[in-house]
Amino acid sequence: MWTLERPTDGDLGGQAISPTETLYEYDGPMIFRTKLGLVDLLCNKVSVREGRHLYLACSTNDRTVDALKNGRLSVFGAFDAAAYWILSLDESLAVLGYWNCEREEVPTRFFAKPGLGLYHWQGKVPDSLEQASAMLAIKFKGPQLTHEGMPFGKFKDLMDQSFDAVRKLLTPVALLNRRTSTFDFEIAPPKFASLVIAVKEPVFNMALIRRTKELKKYTRDELEKAVEHLGQEFAERIIELRSLADEDKIDGKYAEENFSFLDILSEILPQLDGDIDSVEFTAFGKDGVETALFDQKVSSEIKQKLAIAQANTVVEHGVIVGITSRSTTLLVQSIRGKIVTCKFEREYFNDLLQRDEFKIPRPVRLRGAMFKRPRRDYMDVESVEFINPERVRD
Repeated sequence: MWTLERPTDGDLGGQAISPTETLYEYDGPMIFRTKLGLVDLLCNKVSVREGRHLYLACSTNDRTVDALKNGRLSVFGAFDAAAYWILSLDESLAVLGYWNCEREEVPTRFFAKPGLGLYHWQGKVPDSLEQASAMLAIKFKGPQLTHEGMPFGKFKDLMDQSFDAVRKLLTPVALLNRRTSTFDFEIAPPKFASLVIAVKEPVFNMALIRRTKELKKYTRDELEKAVEHLGQEFAERIIELRSLADEDKIDGKYAEENFSFLDILSEILPQLDGDIDSVEFTAFGKDGVETALFDQKVSSEIKQKLAIAQANTVVEHGVIVGITSRSTTLLVQSIRGKIVTCKFEREYFNDLLQRDEFKIPRPVRLRGAMFKRPRRDYMDVESVEFINPERVRD
């Protein structure tokens, strides 16, 4: 670990640093950008010791600085690097000495608190450019997830959970139950320290899609807009959920009405006393980047509300994929990734089949008692509403 007593690696001949852009100041520049030789540096004042002004510095670029200024990247994220310089400057910013340091050598107190923007009014912001520029990013934090690495099995588990969650949350209704060869996502390289899985954009196999009769009418642009809409919807819903959790307002009605959404989240939220401390979601909403963090305590409370809701009447969303007239049941592909056997009273079922809106496949919203089972869930349906097939998801 670096200490002030450690011999310096040089002093640059007392050269004075001249900020090219001051980003934050208080009785002088606190966070600023400068150029030393060919190196573009971002500097943050971290201490004053024995008359020396100590700055943490790392290489930077326009993309990082722009994201920092615009509230799309935290100060912590802007200083996320593999190597650093600790600069000792005098009052005039002349270099008294410098140290080359790897990340593990830099005292933890020299880094800003994660999630804080350059200005307090920016609120909670992403800690990496991957999150800042992603359609949807999922960040896991836990003691096993470090800069140096993590257990291979844990990495696989988290990747599998992320894949399942992203498919369920961002798959347009027209592509439910389609293979990844038809519809997939491109992700950024996974980022360690915690683990950040950042979804950049959807990937469509249009040749395969156009070979499927019911999908021929969809263009790539329409499908891309459908995924974008789902991403915006998710951003709004996680902010709403986090706000309700903060105010202890996740009641039974909310859990019942949002059963499908909460059930998807429950599979990726951290377990109480588990080895993942928190899961943070970042998504682009209508008003820009939205970020919401769920720790073990909040996640446990959400799961408890969901368990209570399942004992009552819940709302399910999906697409009709099959019918069995003899048993008065429909098979519905849920947005949760499960096939649900939906049971109706005979009179209601017969009336349903006569309606002009009834067809396979057709998006529906169902209300009833849900029984979760290993292979195929079961629902005693009280009512069903047909959703306009041209809508993405309701």
